[in-house]
Amino acid sequence: MKMKMKTSLVFLLVLTCCRLRGAQTRSSDNDVAQTPRPGTDADGGVQELVSNSDVWVELRSLRDMVVEQKVELRHLTNRVTAAESIVEALEIANTVQAADLAVAQQKLGTLQLTLTAGERRVEELEKQQEGHEAALQELQNSNKVGKVAFSASLLASGEGNTVGPTLVYKNIFTNIGNHYNPTTGYFTAPVRGAYYFRFTGHVAHLSSYMAMSLEKNGHCVVMAADRHGTPEDREDGATNGVALQLEVGDVVSVQLKPGAAVWDDQYHRTTFSGFLLFPL
Repeated sequence: MKMKMKTSLVFLLVLTCCRLRGAQTRSSDNDVAQTPRPGTDADGGVQELVSNSDVWVELRSLRDMVVEQKVELRHLTNRVTAAESIVEALEIANTVQAADLAVAQQKLGTLQLTLTAGERRVEELEKQQEGHEAALQELQNSNKVGKVAFSASLLASGEGNTVGPTLVYKNIFTNIGNHYNPTTGYFTAPVRGAYYFRFTGHVAHLSSYMAMSLEKNGHCVVMAADRHGTPEDREDGATNGVALQLEVGDVVSVQLKPGAAVWDDQYHRTTFSGFLLFPL
C-alpha cells in the first residue's frame, strides 16, 4: 500500500512538470511566431496581444493546478504518514499481542501439566483411601470373628451317665460368636487361626470305663480316660487340652469310645470349652 501511494505521487509530479514544460514550449513558440516584423499593420499587433493573453491565462491555470496538486500532495503525504504510523502501531500491537499470546499459552501448558499431576495425585489418594478402607473393613471383620469363645457342660438339668459316640453339651455357659452348636455338639472355626480347647469328663456309679477323645474333622487328636469305678473308688475324672491350628470350616468335637460313658449332674462335672487365641 505504501509503495502504491508513493508511486501515484511521483506520477502526479512528473505529469505536472511535463505539462509545465509543454506550456513553456508553446509560449516560446507563440512568442517567436508572434514577433512583429517591421512594417506590420495594426491587426497584427492586436493578434499578438491576444496570443500573449491566452498564454498568460493558460500559465495561470497551470499555476493554479500546480498549487492544487501541491495541496493534494501534502494531504496525501499526511495521510500516508498517518497510515504508516497506524501500520507501525498495529505491527507493534500485533507483536505485543503475539508475545502475550505466547506467554498465555505457556502458562496454560503449565496449568494443564499441574492439573494432570493433581488429577493423578487424586487418583493415587483415592486408591490409597480405598486400600485403607478395605484394610479397616478387614480389621473390623477380623475383630468381629476374632471374638470367639465357648464353654458348656453336658447336661442342661438333672444327673446321669451319657453314652456316645458324639457328646452334645447342652448347658451353655458362654458362646461368643455362636460358633458352637448345642444341637450337634460341633464347634466350627469361623476364621483361620490358633485355637485352644479343653475338655473334662467324670465317671461315677458305673461299672464301665470312661474314654473321651477330642477330634478335629473326625480324627482323634488327644484323649482323656479312666477305668471304671470300684467300691473303694466309685468316682473319678479326667481332663485334657490342646492348641490347634484350624482353617475356616474345620470342626472340633468330643467323642466317646464304644462302650464308654460319662457322668454329669448339677455340679457340671463334664465340660467342653474352647476359644480363639489369635487369627493367622
